Amino acid sequence: SLDNEKSINDNKKVDTWKESLMKNKILNIVAIIISLAIFVYFFIYKNGLHQLVIVLKVINIWWIIAAIALMFVYWALEVFIIHGLSKLLFKKQKLRGSIKAAMVGQFYASITPLQTGAQPAIYYVLESEGIDPASASSILVMKFIIHQTTLTIYSFIIIILKYNYFISKIPGIFYLCLAGFIFNFGIILTAVMFSINKKVTKALLLGGSKFLCKIKLLKNWQKSVDKIEKGLDDFHDNAIFIAKNYKTVFRIVIINTAQLTVFYVIPYIIFRAFNLEYASLWNMLAAQTLVMLIVSITPLPGGAGGAEGGFVLLFTMFFKENILPDRKSTRLNSSHQYYL
Repeated sequence: SLDNEKSINDNKKVDTWKESLMKNKILNIVAIIISLAIFVYFFIYKNGLHQLVIVLKVINIWWIIAAIALMFVYWALEVFIIHGLSKLLFKKQKLRGSIKAAMVGQFYASITPLQTGAQPAIYYVLESEGIDPASASSILVMKFIIHQTTLTIYSFIIIILKYNYFISKIPGIFYLCLAGFIFNFGIILTAVMFSINKKVTKALLLGGSKFLCKIKLLKNWQKSVDKIEKGLDDFHDNAIFIAKNYKTVFRIVIINTAQLTVFYVIPYIIFRAFNLEYASLWNMLAAQTLVMLIVSITPLPGGAGGAEGGFVLLFTMFFKENILPDRKSTRLNSSHQYYL
């Protein structure tokens, strides 16, 4: 009797798990379909596809292949970052799982406002690989802090070195850069506060769980409190453990810096694809750094609008009028980086 009851409960759990897995698959399929629909719309709208075909006839395809290759390098570096942090807390983490987490994260970063979908997606994959929730959260928070800090310092150095050049070309660029810095600095401070201040984090989580109870989305509040307290302790312990592994953190910073550099070089590769040679790699790398600052404060999927607007604003200096008015270089750059 007891065995039968246990078997029934086990079967219910399996059914629930299968149902949850099916729902996640459906959501993923829907997200992919929506993304493909956006892709088709932007390329067909106003003869965009026709323009792209014309461009493909005149560009140097080898430079485009080089740009695509750099995107693969960018993804590989993302895998190394996730794998390096995951191995600190979960020795059994396999490279295959890190590849899956990185690519799923890249996809959801491209289709959600301010790339907010990337972190939950990576968290889901890490948890499915056997990493406990507290460790998965710690990995993501530390990765986020390292990335944002590296990005902000990288951008600051570039702007200091090239400030006079850009201010002479675009007088109002200072205010956009300032907004980007304030936004990123605020995000870093918030993430660090959550990582080191247990009281604030606990108060927010408990307040959130109480609200969920009131609207009937959470049934057992006391059970949730116990889980929050246990998970919070593990989360902070793990975050401190990662932060104290200076060699690993330093290695991740170096990889992250290389990753940003690879990504920022891509517009120059696109520039060369148009058989143009008069602009320097250094100036275009600096311009792309500023574009990413603009993208960071654009609340649209994949930084859409901010990416193209920033590109047109800054790269008008490099792409002459016979290229930019038709948005050919902009379309080629955004399609390569966003849709790939």
